[in-house]
Amino acid sequence: MNRTTPKLRIYAERLIAYEMGQNAYSQSKPTAGFVVIETLNPHFGALMGAAGFRALISRALVLASAEVAWLSDLNVKADCSFEGLNQVEAQANPEEIATGGLVLLARLLGLLVTLIGENLTLQLLNNVNGFQLVPED
Repeated sequence: MNRTTPKLRIYAERLIAYEMGQNAYSQSKPTAGFVVIETLNPHFGALMGAAGFRALISRALVLASAEVAWLSDLNVKADCSFEGLNQVEAQANPEEIATGGLVLLARLLGLLVTLIGENLTLQLLNNVNGFQLVPED
């Protein structure tokens, strides 16, 4: 099975940690990874169009579902939020939800890196709400 790379997982973990540090609501919720993706929507949606970013998230969801099976229960809505996340949150344990968000975010970052390159992806992420990611060696 093709899994997320360690470098992309590190970037995803940093983005989630940043979100949790900035948003008291996210600190108590295992869905911080999903919140990060929704935070990226207006920024990347402006660059590639709302439908383009939604398509990218949908593809990341398919890829991540191979690694975290319950993600296949979700759908990406037109506003790039996640349909079915509330139901999963009510049934799954918080650690499973946090892992799913991490894997999904790492897959999304992987697609962005594939499409526009690592440097441009990191530059764009650094322009979003003060994220500060630096390339891993």
